[in-house]
Amino acid sequence: MGTDGRVLWQTARKGATAVIPTPLVQDDYVYVTSGYQIGCNLFHITKTGDRFEPREVYKNRVVMNHHGGVILIGDHVYGHDDRRGWTCQEFKTGKAVWQHEDDMRKGSCVYADGHLILREEERKGSRIALIEATTAGYKEKGRFEQPEQSGKQAWSHPVVANGKLYLRDQDILLCYDLKPR
Repeated sequence: MGTDGRVLWQTARKGATAVIPTPLVQDDYVYVTSGYQIGCNLFHITKTGDRFEPREVYKNRVVMNHHGGVILIGDHVYGHDDRRGWTCQEFKTGKAVWQHEDDMRKGSCVYADGHLILREEERKGSRIALIEATTAGYKEKGRFEQPEQSGKQAWSHPVVANGKLYLRDQDILLCYDLKPR
């Protein structure tokens, strides 16, 4: 929207059931992803006079993210792909840098201090893992199972603020001190 509330540009993009992850924006590029076998797209937005034109750069299924969100760090997108697990993807080309399938299942993530904190959405046995935010592969530093779980899927994203990690699971709120000792 412009300052007057008018739509500046729009483009058609297939979705299914729910398109939940927040778009990523870097310079004149907009990246979107969704699950349900849809995948991801990158659009380049150009401006000529008062007109904005979106052009699709790529469309693929490297990252089909249901609702856990994706994070842009430098020139790479990190998040969970519904088929191939935790993924690092080149932002501008759409190519997979690495994809890691193990028992760390689908969920959400947050970035802090050179690392990603991954959180599974499982009803029971939901875990949190710490990995390096690197293009060199999935490098896990540790993981733990969330205590006092609600027994429902944990869809709220982890939050890091002022050196603390906050996890919400229905009526449960957990806070962890992340500051080095």
